[in-house]
Amino acid sequence: MNLNDYAGMIKIVRYNYPWYLLAALVYVVTIAGCARWGARFPILREYALLGLAVATAWTLSSLAISHYVYDRSALSRGSWLDAITAEQAQDVAIFHAGEDSATEAVVSRFPSARVNVFDFYDPSLHTAPSIARARRLATPYPGTIAISTEKIPLAADSVDVAAFVFAAHEIRRDCDREAFFRELSRILRPTGRAIIVEHVRDFANFLAYGPGFLHFLGRRTWESTFAASGLEIEDVRRATPFVLQFTLRRAKC
Repeated sequence: MNLNDYAGMIKIVRYNYPWYLLAALVYVVTIAGCARWGARFPILREYALLGLAVATAWTLSSLAISHYVYDRSALSRGSWLDAITAEQAQDVAIFHAGEDSATEAVVSRFPSARVNVFDFYDPSLHTAPSIARARRLATPYPGTIAISTEKIPLAADSVDVAAFVFAAHEIRRDCDREAFFRELSRILRPTGRAIIVEHVRDFANFLAYGPGFLHFLGRRTWESTFAASGLEIEDVRRATPFVLQFTLRRAKC
């Protein structure tokens, strides 16, 4: 078995390992409790085993879906760039919060593009422990620029393609997200496009990730953010059954 074939799923486990350790502990305690007291409390044993079965199914499904999305799908091979040509990607801006899921694909697909990579992580705002772990394990792209969500240090009308790949949902507050996307609207050229790739809080992701789907934002939340930021949706599609890809442009006056 080549572990590189499972690199995306392994990253998810490494970034979120406390949850998997907790799941393993709950599994062991539940099985031990059922073995010791199950005969005395058969109804409780049945409920405990049912709950354990559901939790185990969600844990395994989350790993399987993560492997599919991050290691096996066309999305993992950069399909989110398929609608962009080299002529349309002269100046590219990539945004992330520590786990850069976009730059390698952009540089490989468009070697002549001028690429700026921005890290918007702010530990006072982006407090999920998984982000901090991701940052410790990730190797930043050379020349990555640290920024805030209040200002993007690029001139107006200077970017052909802006990309957020599994990153923008880390901006949890609506006001911060809208302010950042207003900056995005400012730097886009009139012919420019922004590509946003995200899991969303929907039924498919609930089935895949269980309560973990609450970390994702709903489609209506994204649409509200775009509208409030002077951006409009040119295209939206299912990159996988669990991931939406929004292509945005500046709203027409």
